[in-house]
Amino acid sequence: MRLLHIGLLQLLMLMIASPAFSAQVSGLYGAEVPAEGQETDQRNRAIIEAFRQVLVKVTGSRGVIHHPALADEINNAPRYVQQYRYRMVIQELPAETWPEPEAAVSPSPAQKEVRMLRVVFDEKAVNRMLRQHGVAVWGGRRPATLVWLATEQSGRRNLVMADSDEQAYSGMLNVMDTRGVPILFPLMDLEDQSNLQVSDVWGGFADTIWRASERYGPDAVMTARLVKFGSTLWRASWTLLLGKKEFLWDSEGENLAMAVEAGVHEGMDLLASRYAPSAAGSSVEAIYLRVAGVNDVYSYARLHRHLAGQDVVEQAALAFVEPGAVTYTLKVRGGQRALEQGISLSSVLLPDASEGTSIQPPSEMMADTGEVVLHYLMQP
Repeated sequence: MRLLHIGLLQLLMLMIASPAFSAQVSGLYGAEVPAEGQETDQRNRAIIEAFRQVLVKVTGSRGVIHHPALADEINNAPRYVQQYRYRMVIQELPAETWPEPEAAVSPSPAQKEVRMLRVVFDEKAVNRMLRQHGVAVWGGRRPATLVWLATEQSGRRNLVMADSDEQAYSGMLNVMDTRGVPILFPLMDLEDQSNLQVSDVWGGFADTIWRASERYGPDAVMTARLVKFGSTLWRASWTLLLGKKEFLWDSEGENLAMAVEAGVHEGMDLLASRYAPSAAGSSVEAIYLRVAGVNDVYSYARLHRHLAGQDVVEQAALAFVEPGAVTYTLKVRGGQRALEQGISLSSVLLPDASEGTSIQPPSEMMADTGEVVLHYLMQP
């Protein structure tokens, strides 16, 4: 637990170092799972389990492992393995499984050694397989979510803090790892404590919660009210703030970590339903993207890098130049909606409300590429 505490604090400092407006997630094609042994059958069973976890991360959907078209692919998971390695780790056991003191043969009856298998799968092969079966791949740029937790025990309510509620944060860390999503943790320093009270979370005061969250620059904010019943049961009421919309759901668990983990998974399902592509988008659509505010070579280079980093953009070609603006011809997998969703996960471009162009792209170009023209404004 001490290592978890140190890791949490380090993670918190990394998260707050620069405000996030979406985040680039790495490690989507790797997973680590327990392995019974190193025999071929034992290894293959572990590889199949790791492959299931990777498919969930890559698509954003927990239901993907039940997709009928993927059953054979999952059973043949070893064909997609790029590399693997074993390691031994020490795991803590639940208190109820500890042996009696007189029966203990180890100085640490609360621990056991477990063999883990780390598997990395071939990204290109996995993506190609999913698209062949009509399953969409969610790119590495994903919405960053800030989570505020409030607990009630024995009639007392408190905002969760990393240095005193490691169990709650461990539940969120598990979701980060298994879903491939960026979760932000509030520092709960004097500024946070001044901006947000436990009564704000308990009362669901969305405006106050958003104001307190602005310093972290999240795409979404999630809050939970966790109440302990009896000696073990925890129940939680959750809210996801996404723009001006609110989504509500409940979770419970035998301990705080389980209640938090179950609730955060539900929240990630909601985010995936909005941001993850719903179909493989076999067709590639040509779209004009006009961006105002491109005034020098530096802003042009920044824009080009941004477009090249969009997972759904297969090709970006400069089509038209005018004073203070450029127009690109994009070949987009999944069409206009997929492109708009990807762009929304960044502070680089914002929709241009004026949608005015001083010079219109030539009509013959429109005939070649279609008539969809999106208007955006580049931020400084």
